[in-house]
Amino acid sequence: MTTKRKIVVITAILVFFSFLFVIGLGDRGAVDLYKLHLKKVRLDRSNLEQQKKNRDLYRSIQRLKTDLEFIENIARSELGMVGKDEVVYQFRQKK
Repeated sequence: MTTKRKIVVITAILVFFSFLFVIGLGDRGAVDLYKLHLKKVRLDRSNLEQQKKNRDLYRSIQRLKTDLEFIENIARSELGMVGKDEVVYQFRQKK
């Protein structure tokens, strides 16, 4: 093999590996593409969770508009309210 041919082969190999480096590790290369893919997966998962929360909140709103028993349960559990003819007993804990 002549020296001129060796130089051409070595240059071609260097150019080839340079392209591989740029494609794999360069800006907007394979590594960045993979990171973006992972970010999209996380955002999709977060989006599904938010959609579920929105559905649950919508159902709660509908029940608050129409379901008196649900409203009563909320008033008792969150506000500590009691019924009209109910008596509340509070016991002290021993030290």
